[in-house]
Amino acid sequence: MLRDTNKGFTLLELLISLTILGVIVVIIFGAFRIGVRAWEKGEKDVESRQRQRIVLDLIKHQLASICLREVKDASQQPLLLKGDNKSIEFVSHIPMAPGNKFGMVYVKYLVKPEDGGERERLTFWEKNIVLLNKETDMSHLHEDDFFELFPGVQSIAFEYLKGGTDEETSQWQETWDQAIDEGFPRAIRVILMEDVEKAPIYVIARIKPEAD
Repeated sequence: MLRDTNKGFTLLELLISLTILGVIVVIIFGAFRIGVRAWEKGEKDVESRQRQRIVLDLIKHQLASICLREVKDASQQPLLLKGDNKSIEFVSHIPMAPGNKFGMVYVKYLVKPEDGGERERLTFWEKNIVLLNKETDMSHLHEDDFFELFPGVQSIAFEYLKGGTDEETSQWQETWDQAIDEGFPRAIRVILMEDVEKAPIYVIARIKPEAD
């Protein structure tokens, strides 16, 4: 008697095979999604870092170009450098806003809270010196007048280097007022921390004395 050698799969074997295949497909697609998300996050981090570096370089360039000569506004009041760890205002030779293409500008950087105070954003306001008038009150600028430079970072702070010509006689401080500190700081430092899990970025703008 001849035996049937063309025996096919049973229904149970087919179901087991399909189940195993489904599990493999789920694992493959899961790994693919994780890989895509990691790639997107990496691209986003790179773009964020590049933008931060460009903006910080512009800020450094403007800070390093602080006007060290006396400048007065339309009411003949001197425009002095003053600031704390969350704001700074000064006169610079270098404009950064697109509308200011010539001459000196009065600049104000201001750190504002975001997300209920848990994060911060850096904004700035800028006005050409020749366009300042007696009615311009830099202490009561409207929020819409400011441009946003850094949205939603962990923290941003300014520090000012005061003292002698070496590390032992100089020190960083959180405030600067020319009426009290006399003159200009030797350097201004911007500290940007994007996230608590990342190392902070330090940018130091050296303030060079102007030639007579």
